[in-house]
Amino acid sequence: MKKIITFALGAVVTVAAAAQSWQDALYFSENLYQGTARSVGMGNALTAVGGDLGSIGLNPAGSSVAGYSQVVVTPGLSISSTHATGVIPEGSTSAMGLGDKVSSNFARVKLPNIGFIINADTGSRSGWKRFSFGLVSNATNDFTNRVVGSGVNADNSFAAALASSAEGYTEKVLGTEDWWYDGSDLSRMPAWIDMVGYRSGMFNGIPGTTNMYQAVTEVRDAGNNRWLAAPVYQKYGQQTYGYKQDLFLNMSANYNDQFYLGFNFGFSMLNYDMSEYWQESPENADEFPTIEYTDGTSGRFASLMMKHNYSLRGNGVYVKAGLLWRPVAGLRLGVAIQSPTWTNMRARQAYSGEVRLTGKNLAPSTSPEDEWTYRLRQPWRLNAGVAYSFGSVAVLSADYELTDYTSARYTGSSSSMPSYLTDANGDIRNALTVGHQIRVGLEVKPTSFFSIRAGYNYITSAQKNWLNADWTMTALTSADKIRQAKHVASLGLGGSFGAFFVDAAVRVRFMPTDYILTYDYLTYDSDPLSKRVDNTVLTPELESHTHLWDALLTFGWRF
Repeated sequence: MKKIITFALGAVVTVAAAAQSWQDALYFSENLYQGTARSVGMGNALTAVGGDLGSIGLNPAGSSVAGYSQVVVTPGLSISSTHATGVIPEGSTSAMGLGDKVSSNFARVKLPNIGFIINADTGSRSGWKRFSFGLVSNATNDFTNRVVGSGVNADNSFAAALASSAEGYTEKVLGTEDWWYDGSDLSRMPAWIDMVGYRSGMFNGIPGTTNMYQAVTEVRDAGNNRWLAAPVYQKYGQQTYGYKQDLFLNMSANYNDQFYLGFNFGFSMLNYDMSEYWQESPENADEFPTIEYTDGTSGRFASLMMKHNYSLRGNGVYVKAGLLWRPVAGLRLGVAIQSPTWTNMRARQAYSGEVRLTGKNLAPSTSPEDEWTYRLRQPWRLNAGVAYSFGSVAVLSADYELTDYTSARYTGSSSSMPSYLTDANGDIRNALTVGHQIRVGLEVKPTSFFSIRAGYNYITSAQKNWLNADWTMTALTSADKIRQAKHVASLGLGGSFGAFFVDAAVRVRFMPTDYILTYDYLTYDSDPLSKRVDNTVLTPELESHTHLWDALLTFGWRF
């Protein structure tokens, strides 16, 4: 399904608008909890269990369940395993470029949990028996992934797509003005990726025309009609890494070993980095003609490379309150509610491009690093859980979490509200709905010092509508929603050695199929500021299937 790109307010605003979308509001607000190896091994179904530092982010009341203080640290490893291939368009028998089947793996070391809890007994045999205080850091998501696609395209090229995007802008603006435009006509400033493409030689102006461009991969006739000179071998890659981590101050109290009340004051930290690249080279170099340049030089296309680096840093605050109740021996009920997280975001990005020709040298081009700020209000959450202990032999638990993604909102970094943020907020309301997580966990203790754990999560999609190319909405079917759900399975082991304990866990996250449209051709009627996707040109689209593996090892000391 093609998307629309509208250049309504110039490149600076367009870049920012592309980075603040309903998809990003969902992506950066989702929680896929990590924590300690015990909490991960039990599928983080610990809202009604407590006693573990991984559970305290789910229910603050859990810290006063245990009758001891503890210090823990949990190093971990994330590994993504992705298989990607080009999408076969409807009515066709082969992919439109990037048709190779490519597998890629990516690993990152992490620290999903570290912290301590101090329990203080009051000495009372009834009433308020214990208070706890602590400082804990738990990961709530990570962004480890790598996707690579490759294949031959005999129909179109990335360089030509850039030329279509730049068409209508003058060569002076594309190539000779300073990167930071003087402001006299900001609305006529093209996107920096177009400027890098022009300055590195990926496309050039057509002599005798007004603001028309020809890609280095194209040929043209006397009427300035352009087409791909010969098939090109294309490669696209995207790599993401980073994390979302909560650091919180915890306080809780134990009333008569029956009611447990808790409170977290949380600081949310978001670190996200994404790099992507586009490569093109001739499948057969002899099929490409010699390019004659206006300065009297000539060369033949050999390869091109465009790189894009994007980073996002966010810091937010929230509060969370929880209750845990033991109505009868063995049974525990838990509930917690978390406020929205008010997050300040700072984004940066830059492009670089290089073209290689046989017989001619072209200088590479790099844009300055663009930077902008905004705010994202991440949605509120409700956790509820039930757990039953079979003496000291086993614990069975189940959690439900509700997140209202329609309550997510963008705001500007100042008192003014840019129109693209208003549009993004409207898309959030139209495209998103409430998300649900169901988590179940089991812990069995064959002996007093050894534990076996297992867990499973079912996480629904929070998307309710597709945004069509004409800006209308189409509701997702039940089958669509099932396909977009995430499944998480985990296993764990634990051992106690006096005051010390060691836990280990592994889990796999089965992610829904992802689609990446690597580039689009653009067109317009009269005003280049109102460009839209040319849906008559089928461009390469990647279909990727990802499994994310986590391995964690917790070292702890009770005292």
